[in-house]
Amino acid sequence: MPGLGTLSVLSSGADADFTNKLIAAPKPFIQFTNTESETSGLVTYLANSNGCHANEAAEALYHFCENIKRDITAEADVNIESVGNFFVDGTGTISFKPEELPVSFAQPVIAERVIHLNAEHQMLVGDKETTNTRMTEFLAPKTAIADRWWIWAIVLAAVGLTLLAIYFTQFENTSSFGNVVNYIHS
Repeated sequence: MPGLGTLSVLSSGADADFTNKLIAAPKPFIQFTNTESETSGLVTYLANSNGCHANEAAEALYHFCENIKRDITAEADVNIESVGNFFVDGTGTISFKPEELPVSFAQPVIAERVIHLNAEHQMLVGDKETTNTRMTEFLAPKTAIADRWWIWAIVLAAVGLTLLAIYFTQFENTSSFGNVVNYIHS
């Protein structure tokens, strides 16, 4: 707006209300800055929508903005219908208060969480792409392999004792240390 500043239509993001299972719609709002911006796009739009030449649209826009500046100094504030109010704040600068958008234009949406138990999907973990199934397997607690060395020790000891028992039962005349002692009984 020549001589006033810039009005921009912006949009806030959608808000999630998990406790009530709702997602509020993004709300458009008008922001005013005291710095002027390029008006050629607005002038072209006004000329096309009113069916006039661009010079006439630029002049009409200039007069419109001059009237707002004049009316702000004469009155407390200037209302542009369905847009908002221009006013002079305590520091003497021109400010703007936008009108609130009616609630009926931005109704919230019901958001029920859907869980697919056996669905596999891609996901990004750090800088690597993987699937939810692989991550579940990776993060699952590992079962510890039981240390069963003692079973083998018992089996080997039993085999060794069995072999010793067989050896000593087959060779009864020899001593256990290799020395043979023969006693003659008279």
